[in-house]
Amino acid sequence: MTDPATSETTYAGWRNAFGQYRNVLAIVLSLTLLQGAAAALSVMIALGLQASGTSNAALGLVAAFYAGGFLTGAILSPIQISRIGHIRSFAFFAAIAIIASLSLTLGPSVIFWALVQAVIGACTSALFTAGESWIADASPPEKRGAILGFYHVVAKLGAIGGPFAVMAGANGIMGFLMVAALFAVTIMPITATRQIQPEIHAASPFGPRKILKYAPAAAFAAFCAGAVNNSVAQLYPIFAQAISPDSAAAFSARFNGALLAGAMLGLWPAGFISDRIDRRLVIAAAGIIGAVSAVALTLFSPLATEAVILLLAFLFGMGALSYYAVAVAHAADRARPEQATSMMAGILIIWGIGSVIGPLIAGVSMSAIGPGGLFAFAALALAIMAALMFTRMVNTPEVTSEEKEPFNATQATSLAISEIDPRGEATNEQFDLFLAWMASQETDTE
Repeated sequence: MTDPATSETTYAGWRNAFGQYRNVLAIVLSLTLLQGAAAALSVMIALGLQASGTSNAALGLVAAFYAGGFLTGAILSPIQISRIGHIRSFAFFAAIAIIASLSLTLGPSVIFWALVQAVIGACTSALFTAGESWIADASPPEKRGAILGFYHVVAKLGAIGGPFAVMAGANGIMGFLMVAALFAVTIMPITATRQIQPEIHAASPFGPRKILKYAPAAAFAAFCAGAVNNSVAQLYPIFAQAISPDSAAAFSARFNGALLAGAMLGLWPAGFISDRIDRRLVIAAAGIIGAVSAVALTLFSPLATEAVILLLAFLFGMGALSYYAVAVAHAADRARPEQATSMMAGILIIWGIGSVIGPLIAGVSMSAIGPGGLFAFAALALAIMAALMFTRMVNTPEVTSEEKEPFNATQATSLAISEIDPRGEATNEQFDLFLAWMASQETDTE
């Protein structure tokens, strides 16, 4: 029979644990839906242009325009947010994204869709900036590591679910209407919250040259992550369609789910291990896992069963999609505490440059050798990155364990994400939803 006192203590512990995240739940929900809308749109764009006979090189160009818009929005949107506030900015940019998504129903056109993608990319980045700067302001310093990890995990679930949401209408206008609806729904939680709007805190990023001076390995890794990750995120539906032409949308959703599940599962072990050994070795190992999986996807996908392909996608995600946060941690290790925010914001700029260049190369590769060229490009890029990590390890000593800042999960979404990161602060608590409950249990035991 359960002791009433124990039950009450357990309930209080859960309530306290939930309370750590209550102030940011509405914003996290909006950004999770935003991740879903962006992921769903990539499926619609790729399959829509492919169906109209567009070349893979042109598809890479459209993906590069999205990345260019995203980078531009990350840099410029804090100005607009500081002028009119977070809620108004969120509604403003979401409205533009809705209109842009609906304009895609006018019919496929490479130039038109590329321009629309640039607009949507800028709006998406601005929405992340508004939401993440709000999370940064609402998060107490001692809880920022926990809240950052919580947000990272929940938002990834949105990115997994987005393509499944548009499967029913992925072959026509209905799919774009669903994407527009997802963008519209993102407005609801954040405009309904009673939380006070914060002041915008725009990080001043270090330039690429300065980051290359402080942490060249982090710069190389971030550039490769942008080039590979954005190429795969935007162009994987073409690869999936080649594997399963009769059910391209459904298989694309499953393939995307496998990629992101691998990324989520690989992130935490990578971070845990990188706190104990040279982070560059962890980045190199992740790159090798990703490269080997990419080679297997390139060579064996025409013959392998769906289960094998999804397993390889999972392994690719575990390697290639999980090391960006380790690269950010390595950059933070090389910076002084007061420089950490600018360093991490600068790493995002380098990621953004890679995300523009990568799809252009991947598209040409796919045009040259077929849909498998996407992962051939990824394998080559990841192998080069791993080699550069080993070169840096030989030429430059590892930072001491005392100089290391504990790992925290992060993602390439906005400059404001660096404001949430607690590195350089006195307390850096890792993501643990059960932490408060465990603490209360220990207190009762004592």
